[in-house]
Amino acid sequence: MSNTAPATSSPDPLARLIQKPQFIGWLGAVDFERALVLTSDVWKAQAKGVPHNCFLLAAAVEAGKGLEEVLLLRVAGSAETPADAELQARLEKLKSRAPVSGGELTVEEFEFGLLQCRVLGTFYSQDGRLRLGSDVENYSQAAGLAVYRPEGAALEAIVNYLSPARIAGAEEEARRLGLKGELPRFPIGTVRYASTERLHRGEHAARAVFHLNAVDFLARRTAVFGMTRTGKSNTVKKLVSVVKHTSDDFKLKIGQIIYDLNGEYANANQQDQGSIAEVFPGDTVRYRMMATPGFDLILNNFFQQIAEGHSTLRGLLEASKVSRSADLEAFLSMDFVPPNKEDCSSEYEFQRQTAMYQLKLGAYQAMLARAGYELPPGFKITFEVNPGIRNKVNPSVDPANGLTATQAYEWFYLARQIQDELITGTGASWIEPDTNVLINLLLQKNDQGGYIPGFRLLQPFKDYHASNRRTDVCDEIYNHLAAGKIVILDLSVGDPVQRERLSKRIARHIFRSSMASFNAGQHPPHIVIYVEEAHNLIGRHEALTEIWPTIAKEGAKARIAIVYATQEVSSIHPNILANTENIIVSHLNNHHEISELAKYYDFGDFAGSIIRAQDVGFGRIKTLSNPFVIPVQIDKFDPEKEKRRVTGGKQS
Repeated sequence: MSNTAPATSSPDPLARLIQKPQFIGWLGAVDFERALVLTSDVWKAQAKGVPHNCFLLAAAVEAGKGLEEVLLLRVAGSAETPADAELQARLEKLKSRAPVSGGELTVEEFEFGLLQCRVLGTFYSQDGRLRLGSDVENYSQAAGLAVYRPEGAALEAIVNYLSPARIAGAEEEARRLGLKGELPRFPIGTVRYASTERLHRGEHAARAVFHLNAVDFLARRTAVFGMTRTGKSNTVKKLVSVVKHTSDDFKLKIGQIIYDLNGEYANANQQDQGSIAEVFPGDTVRYRMMATPGFDLILNNFFQQIAEGHSTLRGLLEASKVSRSADLEAFLSMDFVPPNKEDCSSEYEFQRQTAMYQLKLGAYQAMLARAGYELPPGFKITFEVNPGIRNKVNPSVDPANGLTATQAYEWFYLARQIQDELITGTGASWIEPDTNVLINLLLQKNDQGGYIPGFRLLQPFKDYHASNRRTDVCDEIYNHLAAGKIVILDLSVGDPVQRERLSKRIARHIFRSSMASFNAGQHPPHIVIYVEEAHNLIGRHEALTEIWPTIAKEGAKARIAIVYATQEVSSIHPNILANTENIIVSHLNNHHEISELAKYYDFGDFAGSIIRAQDVGFGRIKTLSNPFVIPVQIDKFDPEKEKRRVTGGKQS
């Protein structure tokens, strides 16, 4: 809290809001939506300025009488002298109340003006606690109230106000989430009204610290909007640290995963002087699409994650636009789904289909090896064939015992040479069509014996295979998240098509795994998903059945939160925006984006400021707990300070 206390130490919470040195004028008129404030240059200067969008308080402060209510206003702009004769007379009467300072100024020497203000609500006291209603209950006697610009402790009380109902709801939500004790709240910045800060944030001004309620960001949706280099990434880093401190302080495992399209969270850059990975090295796991020291491969092992490997190859081949033979078309359209016992008419049929599937896998793995894909350490290509076929192909080699890549190629080569002999007594082929296609690609010959490129078409994509991976990368990432780790997906390198496909696949796996726990009556792990440059992954025209709109709609019940950052409000799917509880906005550079933003909460009041002020970190914040938008200068993410906190050192 600020060191500057209110003008009174009264136990009355309303009285503590009023700071008499911050008097700026009189309330000339008010209705349910707007208020007109009469002020003067002298009063504004004494209160260290009255910037656009600043908060004002209007109250009837009379000697010997307690406060009943205080109106909360926000400066919307200046106002012309009204044409209404009755209102003009009232304003003239208020001018006569201007104090004369030691004979230095007369009433006539005051330079008066009018401020147009929005009515944000009414503060009142109930059961000894401060309450804020979001409207005005009765304004008929409000004209003539004294108006003040709060600062320091009084301003902190306003911007950090939580209604008793919200406190109770947040405490209940915190208990449900596994948080015990007081609500976790963390400072994120100080109140800032305007780009020019000579007076209201100057040397002698009392700044007000704004705190985030961490519960607002768990199992919720948060948007971070702003142009490049206006503080989006800094804000996301601050949110990551807030969630991490909540996790540490409350002994609650909260996994965080960052879709890092520019590599600025996984790696330190010159501007930010630090990365999340450096601040939390023991709790951060980094992934990349290419082998890099300090990073795990986001890729899968094509020899073991069969379906995923084939899906990757299919996407890469389709994107490469190579000439397609009949065998390649068949390869692109095949799948690798193991036989289901329940779909088989007998145990014998299940065993037969299983053997045929293993033979198909053997041919596929032999083709990968022939194309130069590195086999996992100690890996053997294994499949079973009946003794009659085995003896005809090569009686000295049993594929059931495992074959090297060379042995597997030779076995299928010999089998093709005598394929006419490998016909069962019923006249049926010994292999299925898919396996035949794979052997054609392995041997580079089609059914007519003509040359085809075959396995060579796969050689350009070897870098997408990770030979050392034992488990599916999606399972591995989800396990890290369940353990409370920070996972950073560095998507700044690699093929854009595969980047998008992998991004969706991982998000889909997280959602499905958490929903499976939820539907089983269990408590899914707490997970926060951060998406940078969200317009590249969460398109406005995405179908509602796609994974990102699905997470935004249904993720909360599975304890999944999503934080998405982008320059373009209009680029985000409207369904996601409509379900977003927290919005943080810095500078936007065009009226179209501002008009989209103005549809939500009271951001329309800040339209001019958002498009005009380009100060880095100057944000306007609306959270679930706050009843209105708060203008805040967000603190710069300080890696050294965060490191000291992690290691138990004192913060500066």
